[in-house]
Amino acid sequence: MQILTIIQVVVSTTFGVFFISGCGAYLTHKKIITKQLTSQLSCLTEHLFIPALIFTNFLKSLTLEKLNQQIPCIIITLLCLCFGYILGTVSNKYWIKEKGLNSVVILASANPHTTNLQLQLCYGLSKWFAMMTSKPEKQIEATLVTTVIIQTVIVTSIRWTIGKGILQQQEMELEMTNLSEPQSHNLIIPLSSQQPSKGDIEIKQRSFWNPPLSAALVSIACICIPIVQTQILNNQVIYNTIFVPLQTISKATSPIVLIILGSSLYEIYMGNKDKVEKYSAILYIVINRLLFMPIIGMIIVIIVYSQKIIDDKCQLFMLFLTFCTPSSINILLLAKQYLQSAEEIVTVILLYSYLLSIITLPLWMIIYLMIFIA
Repeated sequence: MQILTIIQVVVSTTFGVFFISGCGAYLTHKKIITKQLTSQLSCLTEHLFIPALIFTNFLKSLTLEKLNQQIPCIIITLLCLCFGYILGTVSNKYWIKEKGLNSVVILASANPHTTNLQLQLCYGLSKWFAMMTSKPEKQIEATLVTTVIIQTVIVTSIRWTIGKGILQQQEMELEMTNLSEPQSHNLIIPLSSQQPSKGDIEIKQRSFWNPPLSAALVSIACICIPIVQTQILNNQVIYNTIFVPLQTISKATSPIVLIILGSSLYEIYMGNKDKVEKYSAILYIVINRLLFMPIIGMIIVIIVYSQKIIDDKCQLFMLFLTFCTPSSINILLLAKQYLQSAEEIVTVILLYSYLLSIITLPLWMIIYLMIFIA
């Protein structure tokens, strides 16, 4: 019965992801959505939807007191990202060995899906956890949702900060490689236009600041000054004129990201493009995310629980799932914005990751429950 419940929740949640993506593919087939539009939507998501999601969720879910209590959760989330970046770097150096895909390997290995899947799992499993632990369902649900919100803010802000820099760096390396290769058409192009200008290089190197990171810092500043948070949430004029519109905007984030994924998949498999090769590299990348990262996560969770750093098995469960989820769909938006040459292979990686996660995610959940709950 436990296994059946878990499988039902995971399958229904994953089906929702594919359904919305399918809508994006259908709209692309009808030529309502074009590649240019998906690029514009990805830019809009970075500059509007994701910052609104971070700001509203952080402010509504956390206080300064709760933030201090969540330090272990924050550290584990940072460890998930850190080990993911290390795994991606090491794996591409020693067994994947695709220099041209270095940024893709790193980002796909390091960046978990922390919003759609995990929030749905919170709502789907909170009643079951309440029965297993004899705790109030609302209390468990609040704990799980708060954990996911914290992870979403941390992962999203770091993803856009580090990911943007990694992709831009690889784009610069590719440009320099192309410039170093003798090409016949370069003979008729002035030297000044063949080489990137100093201004272009400086612009590309300014990759630290980005809207999601700025939104995260503003949110933390508001929480650290309780009177500001109180005014935003309790003053009806400010709440209705600022917070509610931002919250409405933030709700569009997940559907738009999934529609972009569906559109990109349609362009690759049904458009006039050659299908992506390098299937062995894609398989290794998916294995990084769905096999190696969960093993690392299980080791960390066992250490944390044995040292009594976190006693709540339900919260630990959600933290463990961060290591088990497929790669974040947001890495596709990053590729669209900063390394278009990687867009196709990122899309295929996401497709295979989500298909295989229907099998791997329930398996890892069952393993966790056998160790900690049974």
